[in-house]
Amino acid sequence: MIDKSRDNQGQVISNTAAILTALRHHPAGLSMDELIRRTELPRSTVEPLLSSLEREAFIIHSHNHIYLGPALSQLTRVAHAEIISVVRTHLNTLANKTGETVELCIFRGQHSLSVDHIISQQELRVASPLGKAFSVYTSAHGKAVLASLSNDEVKAIIDDKWIQQTEASHISYDTLFQDLDLIRKNGWAVDIEEHAEGICAVGVAINAEMTDHYSIAVSLPTIRFNRNMSKVTSALLACKAEVEESIKP
Repeated sequence: MIDKSRDNQGQVISNTAAILTALRHHPAGLSMDELIRRTELPRSTVEPLLSSLEREAFIIHSHNHIYLGPALSQLTRVAHAEIISVVRTHLNTLANKTGETVELCIFRGQHSLSVDHIISQQELRVASPLGKAFSVYTSAHGKAVLASLSNDEVKAIIDDKWIQQTEASHISYDTLFQDLDLIRKNGWAVDIEEHAEGICAVGVAINAEMTDHYSIAVSLPTIRFNRNMSKVTSALLACKAEVEESIKP
């Protein structure tokens, strides 16, 4: 006998995941019509799921737009509580040294996910929500991890699924591999308006005997990047060394 209830449960989980994934890629929020279009789910399916997610604070519905809610960020922090507890002090030191936003990210396939951050206190600053998914080939923290892999592994991850987020984004293996070669040589990666105009970043991969790949990045407005890049990179490399020392087995 076919267990239809189990099939229905699986479909609910799949549909919920589609909704949360669409919202994760659009931190500025989506209207109901945009969400339906991006998930390719019928309104009759989306509306009751959104009601359930809103009750549990996984989403926020405000001013005709839908956003990820605080509960998801809390789950993100819980899932990575152990590494965060070790790294947090070093992230604070890095944030104090640079005065810029600092992020701890984890590698997940084609994305680098923010699991902890310290937001700059400057009036003009970079701020992204916890759990935000960055493309691995347009973000400094993502490219830093890609550089630790072979080019064949990178190809398998990207799988020819290029999304040009800005004019500076990589959309071919040729330019990406040139970038990765430079990252391997230097030991750090840069994102110069590759994932968003007006934003730059420097990132490093954390080399440690862990199952997951973590990375740290400092993000700042382009207007401050050129004059502060040397200071930011130096502080970031010092942070990397301290973190790797503190998580040695």
